[in-house]
Amino acid sequence: MGRRADAKQEKTNKKINIKIVVLIVFLVALASGGIFYYTYKKNYEEMVKAVEVNTIYNGISVSGIDLSGKTQEEALETLLNELEIPLESQRLDITDNDRRYEYTFSHFGARYDIEDAVKKAYELGRSGELRARYKEIKKYAESGIDIAPQYSYDESYITNILTELKPQFDVPAKNSVLTRANGVFTATDEQSGYELDIESTASKIKAQLDTVQAGEVIAETKELLPTITKEENMKATTLIGSYSTSFTNGPGSEGRNENLRLACASVNGTLIAPGQVFSMNATLGPQTYANGYKDAGVYVNGKVEQGVGGGVCQVTTTLYNAVINAELDIVERSNHSLTVAYVPMGMDAAIAGTYKDLKFKNSTDYPVYLEAYLSGNKIITNVYGNEIHGSGHTVKYVTEYVGSIPKPAEKVTNDPNLPEGERVVTYTGKVGHKVNTYKVVYENGQEVSRKLFNTSTYRATADEVKVGTKKVETAPAETTTAEATTES
Repeated sequence: MGRRADAKQEKTNKKINIKIVVLIVFLVALASGGIFYYTYKKNYEEMVKAVEVNTIYNGISVSGIDLSGKTQEEALETLLNELEIPLESQRLDITDNDRRYEYTFSHFGARYDIEDAVKKAYELGRSGELRARYKEIKKYAESGIDIAPQYSYDESYITNILTELKPQFDVPAKNSVLTRANGVFTATDEQSGYELDIESTASKIKAQLDTVQAGEVIAETKELLPTITKEENMKATTLIGSYSTSFTNGPGSEGRNENLRLACASVNGTLIAPGQVFSMNATLGPQTYANGYKDAGVYVNGKVEQGVGGGVCQVTTTLYNAVINAELDIVERSNHSLTVAYVPMGMDAAIAGTYKDLKFKNSTDYPVYLEAYLSGNKIITNVYGNEIHGSGHTVKYVTEYVGSIPKPAEKVTNDPNLPEGERVVTYTGKVGHKVNTYKVVYENGQEVSRKLFNTSTYRATADEVKVGTKKVETAPAETTTAEATTES
């Protein structure tokens, strides 16, 4: 009995022990669960607290400037003061060693995009699930992360600045100047110049801006070569064309002769580079009283009237004939509206306003020098250059009269102050003319070519007549009584 009771008791004790163990395990599990829950909740709250802030996370910087704990507005202000303003105020000077032009990065539009940098800094660690974000911002806090802001400058600013500076750097080349005095030519030495090389200098400025460091750029220049050298000038001293015309040197011609003198002075000494086009209008400039020109006869609507600058067309014509004798290329030439007395028809050249000009091109490979002056009652024009033709080469211009142009019907004006039927010619019109001019070339005295050079048409003008319209009353004849009686 005793053993059975002991066995039963032992069995009972085992059950109790098992229950106790189960209870203990349960209690331990329960406690562990509570601890785990508490720990999880605490960690969760800590992660939420760390992640859910409206400031930039710790350890985040832009270009080495710490933005930890700053709002976006605070970060912008910080970058403006510590990054943008210092950048804009950095010096970048342009120099040619003798002169210095001071600029800052701001002049070239250099800037950091601090708004974009702050946005990127703020967005770091703000995507993904909570734990991943928490781990990410912890990594930033421990190891740090730096954002490089976008940096830029405006190339158009560079071009504009260099374009404005260009006149300060440019030194024009100086051509050799050819002069003739007392029948002797002298020529000055030519001088090279230089100009700012905008493209090369802009490349150097961009390279310096790319370093984001203050510095200076030595401007690049290009050499400018003179177009006419002393050697070339001294090869252009051969007389290749000449012509003269006569003018009246008597009383009443003083104004016209002064105009001739002024026009010759403007032309005299003109040097025309190879390929250059000479313009008589441009050379003379405005023929005004302010420029010293006087009133003299000019053609206006087919009549001769007094006008400022009268006579300059004779200088133009004289030069024209010297130029065609030199066989330079005529670019523009107009004959007068009416014939002139100082050259044959077809050989004149007129200028007027902006619609008639004498232009010719230096079609040789050497400079051409023009000489024009008055001698007694003659206008002398000479063209000097490099003779390209052989000694047996000569040229002559001949004219062919094509025909006349009849005067238009007379222009009649009624005049109430003239007796009826009376006619007074106030202007005698002119018959017009048409002329062909030919260029004839001779080699060793033999004609080798004859070509039409130009055609000149001189307008016909009508007679102008005044016709009286005034009625004239005829007085009655005196009579006697006897006569009256007789008539009756």
